[in-house]
Amino acid sequence: MARPTDWHPLRESDPVPGDPVEIREQVKHMKKIAEYLRTQAEALTAMADADNLKGKYADELAENARGLGRKLDLTEDRYREVKGHLSNWADELEDFQRKADKALGDAQEAQRTIESRSKNDDQSSDGKKDGKDGADDDPVLKQAKEDLEEARKRLNSTEGNYQERSGHFASKIRSSIDDDMKDSWWNDVKGWVADADWLGDIADWASWAATAVGVVAMFFPAVGVLALALTAVVAAIHITQAVTGNGSWFDVLMDLGALKLARNGMKAAKAIKALQQNSRKTAAGLAKEKSSTQAAQANAGARKTAARKERRRGGTSRKARERARAKRLRLEGENRAAGKRSADEVRNSEMPQITAKEKVSSLGDENLAKQTKDINKWRDTYPDSAELASNARQAQRHADVVRGSWAASTALDVADKGADSATDDGYSRMKDRMTAPVGSQW
Repeated sequence: MARPTDWHPLRESDPVPGDPVEIREQVKHMKKIAEYLRTQAEALTAMADADNLKGKYADELAENARGLGRKLDLTEDRYREVKGHLSNWADELEDFQRKADKALGDAQEAQRTIESRSKNDDQSSDGKKDGKDGADDDPVLKQAKEDLEEARKRLNSTEGNYQERSGHFASKIRSSIDDDMKDSWWNDVKGWVADADWLGDIADWASWAATAVGVVAMFFPAVGVLALALTAVVAAIHITQAVTGNGSWFDVLMDLGALKLARNGMKAAKAIKALQQNSRKTAAGLAKEKSSTQAAQANAGARKTAARKERRRGGTSRKARERARAKRLRLEGENRAAGKRSADEVRNSEMPQITAKEKVSSLGDENLAKQTKDINKWRDTYPDSAELASNARQAQRHADVVRGSWAASTALDVADKGADSATDDGYSRMKDRMTAPVGSQW
């Protein structure tokens, strides 16, 4: 039965919280575990006492079986004793809550009477203050105030008994588990994680933040690293919860899948950037070579023409030969300078402008779209270059990986969050089946 939520005029909140029904469900569960442990302990003892154990390791196996049987006995004693304490506490808790609810009902009834009589007195008052016509002479109002005070005293007494008995049973439970069987450090870790509700809160916050940042990263790729970091935080928490039996391994698989996709997308984006830089470097070399070749051809023709003129004038003097050599050196220098200018023009040229369609095809990543277009531009400028053609093909494959990673990561995230928030709890039950601590024996 649901607990009252409005405790006015006695309290701000429920003074005797708890759920007897849920406690009894836990008692039933613990009873089943105790029975299972008892059965296993008896089986191990019987195996240790059997006469048919033969061989080199028979004695050691028998001793280990007895030792494990004794531990199971201790564990069964824990469950049996704690089960009894919880069962008794559920009965007493139910009684305390029944008394508290009765006191609350009486107090609220008295409060309604007080408010009603006080309102009537205010409306019928003629202003007399002689003490005979005042509210204190109203027997119904007086009785209501006494009933309210009596209900308050009963609730105070019930609350005090509740606190005393809850402490009593908590002490009994601690005493029952304070035996020769000690929990390992790993059990302490699992208990700490189970009590750390704030870990789950951080994971939920980081998960939603990663989703939001991931969407923003589609238009501002620089924040993609933040989305990756948030996803890593979520994965670390989910792994911690899963290995201690406080979380689902399915969540871990989802997180690792998202991390893998994000990592693939980032690696592909970096690869495209490297290909773009390589394409510019290659194109600059080709531009330099082409410019130098064209200049050299032009200069060669000019030298041939000058040589013919010299021959028509009757040969070349030493001075003429020196002039020709100086001119040749100057022209070679101009050739090199022309090649360098062409290479610099390629390296320093502006990145190509992109259309809205090209930006959308890159999932809003403007830099990615520009880099891809730049790679294709130099491929088309120098169609005979096998390296530039190869860069363009690789860039297209990497761009497909980026798009696929974003799409798959977003689909996984949205599907997981949508299934978690759905009214059908089948998805949650499936996750629960994938919840088991590392080293679990049951």
